[in-house]
Amino acid sequence: MISEKLLMRTEAVYSDDRTRRYLLHREWDAKKPKALIIMTNPSTAGSIALDFTTMYILNNITQLDFGAVTIANLVSKMTRKLSILDDMQIEEDNFACIVKAAQKADKVIVAWGKIGETSIRTRMVQDALIARLEPFKGKLCMIASQRGEAGFHPLAPQIRFYWDLVDYERPQYELSKDEPETSDTKGKSEEPVKAVPERKKA
Repeated sequence: MISEKLLMRTEAVYSDDRTRRYLLHREWDAKKPKALIIMTNPSTAGSIALDFTTMYILNNITQLDFGAVTIANLVSKMTRKLSILDDMQIEEDNFACIVKAAQKADKVIVAWGKIGETSIRTRMVQDALIARLEPFKGKLCMIASQRGEAGFHPLAPQIRFYWDLVDYERPQYELSKDEPETSDTKGKSEEPVKAVPERKKA
């Protein structure tokens, strides 16, 4: 009989009023590589409780042999229903936390899915963050499926149980200026961005 014990260290960074979460960090093996994953906005996961997104992240990150993961987001407001028009904006405090986390990470996983396809405002925030992460472009990657599609959010059914990390490439969206902004962030993240042929492995 074998008894295996594991100690997981958890840290969450919130705003003073706890309405915003900047980072959620979990570490179980300090000797292994560390990942930073960036999505859209925080939901219900905290220092102890897990939501489905965090669960899928932990399951797949451990399969890739990482020993820690830091979860960050484009915007820091904790909500189940993000309003693009009201909430999607560049947050200096949030960006500063992400850059600091990127310095410590071995891989930075861009995992906000397809939301930028339907929102010019969101694309502006995404582009601003990617510009801040330019010093770490060698670390940037995204999640791909076994079929070679890439650009998923962790909740996408295609990659819930399998992740392949490939180099990040900015999607080329065709969005007209008069296309309406959407406030619905659910479901949009579950569609992939078409992968560019012969993308290099991260």
